[in-house]
Amino acid sequence: MSKYIKTTPLTQIERIAIVQGGGRSLAQVRQAEGCGLICNAGFYGFGTGKPTHHLKADGKVLAKEPWSCWGFAWDGGSDISMEALPSDRKNYIGAYELLSPMVGINDALSYGAELGGSRGRTAMALAGDKLILYCSGDGTRDAATLEEVQEELRRLGAETAVYVDGGGSSQCDFGGGETIRSSRKVYSYLCVWLKPQKEDKPMSKKVCLDPGHGPGCVNGSPDGSYKEHEFAWDMSQRVRAHLERCGVAVVMTRDGTGYPSLTERCGVSNKAGVDLFVSLHSNASGDGKSWTSPSGYLIYTSAGPETAARNVAARAVLKRVREAGIAVRGGGLEHNAEYTVLARTTAPAMIIEHGFHTSREDTALLKTGDYRAKLAEADARGVLDFLGLPWVAETPAGGTDTPAADWAAEAWQKARDKGVMDGKRPADGITRQELAVVLDRLGMLD
Repeated sequence: MSKYIKTTPLTQIERIAIVQGGGRSLAQVRQAEGCGLICNAGFYGFGTGKPTHHLKADGKVLAKEPWSCWGFAWDGGSDISMEALPSDRKNYIGAYELLSPMVGINDALSYGAELGGSRGRTAMALAGDKLILYCSGDGTRDAATLEEVQEELRRLGAETAVYVDGGGSSQCDFGGGETIRSSRKVYSYLCVWLKPQKEDKPMSKKVCLDPGHGPGCVNGSPDGSYKEHEFAWDMSQRVRAHLERCGVAVVMTRDGTGYPSLTERCGVSNKAGVDLFVSLHSNASGDGKSWTSPSGYLIYTSAGPETAARNVAARAVLKRVREAGIAVRGGGLEHNAEYTVLARTTAPAMIIEHGFHTSREDTALLKTGDYRAKLAEADARGVLDFLGLPWVAETPAGGTDTPAADWAAEAWQKARDKGVMDGKRPADGITRQELAVVLDRLGMLD
């Protein structure tokens, strides 16, 4: 990664300080100060090594310009706000305004030619009661213009923002491996100490599964041997079984016979307050009436950045898919903000296209129970990784893999293919809770 964006509620901040480098690297300052977050912050004159613009640390003015500007000021840290600088507050930093009372999203930014072009950028912003720290590496694919940084911060909800340094100076350590390194030892660093957190409460661990389309939908293979709505329902039951076994509460947008609108599906998810929305589909190319060449597994989310929860979840699933040996199309992740279920769900959302039903090869796979089982396990494992939950093996202690008897083989295969049974332990007994799940899948509990 060459860009990290850290969003922190102000209520979690214990202190913010501008720490002078004194010839130390970012890593040395972080170790000495014991802060949770750190990044370069504050311009300084080349050749002089002296700070420029408005800069004040713990009551000491480090730099002062003859003109005033808007920047961030604070006493302790959680009280940070944008103010006109210089200020009476104990700390402040000002440089180039990206979003302020004087600079809006439609206003031209004011900066010298030496700061133009795509380069590493470090910025800080406020979005309501949250502090946003932005850092991208110089000379990387995430190098950006100031206008691009302004727009990205705005999309993240920033109401005020300041560009505090950049180029080869851009560097950060936001914890958890979110580090951008630079050999440059800058004049000052922004350090953030976080309040000790109680052990995280478990997530609600609730997922909304959306079996795409519904009975009557014509989407399917050109030869008519495969129907997308049947596949989507089958996959939803397979994934649901895995998630429920691993402690996840699953909310469904439809039953086996329903065909709700896209808006209704979003409503089900939003009302339930889930942690993740997953819509299950198969893909198509061309007019859908003839076989075409595009193939492979693909996930859609609404948009970047890569650090957004929706994309973190999608990459977690893709990792499991690749590990399972499932063919992925291209990079595996594409964005489309026009899809209703991605744009109108409040939870992180993704659409999984498990293959192309206009591809002969993909369709042959999608029609088989074994391949569906592989897809469902990869989907579920990825979702569990995102939720921070472990995978629970399907076969309990004492279970067997004895195949179904000859007289039951045909019925067992049908139950497996339709997702009524999970295809495991055909000769084992069934518990009360497993019976309840089977009855629910048959629609007998509605």
